[in-house]
Amino acid sequence: MTKIVAVDDDPTVLIYLEQVLKSEGYDIQTTSDGRGALVSMTNSVPDLVILDVDMPDLDGLALLNAMREDETLRKVPVIFLTVKDNREDETRGLKAGVVDYISKEVLTPERVDILKFRLRNFFTTQENERLRGVLATIVAANHEINNPMMVVLGSAELLRLKGAVDHNAETKEAVDRIVEASKQIRTVMQRTATLTRFEIKTYLDGIEMLDLGDAGASES
Repeated sequence: MTKIVAVDDDPTVLIYLEQVLKSEGYDIQTTSDGRGALVSMTNSVPDLVILDVDMPDLDGLALLNAMREDETLRKVPVIFLTVKDNREDETRGLKAGVVDYISKEVLTPERVDILKFRLRNFFTTQENERLRGVLATIVAANHEINNPMMVVLGSAELLRLKGAVDHNAETKEAVDRIVEASKQIRTVMQRTATLTRFEIKTYLDGIEMLDLGDAGASES
């Protein structure tokens, strides 16, 4: 479940955010304590932080800068909550790495769909970027694996065709297994070479794997 931390000194804002985001299926944690939030996030890193710009003691920009200096929290995306348009705050926030601004004016039943849309759009964009990275890794791995794999397959096929292992049943069986396994790997490589869309499936222990369907099936 996507974890969001909201930090604001206004309890009304926090209550409203908690109600809305829980209804959207997010794991939402709220706090009015910026320093406490920093410690808490270090122990349990969120997927997104919604941060009020104007807060006493430790304001939003100071908390954002502290996050960017922390190795654990450096890459956590942050959205600023603002009361009104403030170009100076926006400029400083963008330089510090905020991904978006949301006005508190949308925190009403009449305009809450704007908040929901902005968050869904953010996470969709983030997931698309992640999948593009996965695809780039697949293409690179395909190239690195395919060339030596073809050498293995070609060498095993050559041994089998020349009958070099026919006199030894055990050795012949081993070479046959090498050929068969190499063909299966080649099939997977051929499919990944032309991937434009794919799915990521989560297996046991939260491990994510690329779903290639029957790519590993034996060639006829």
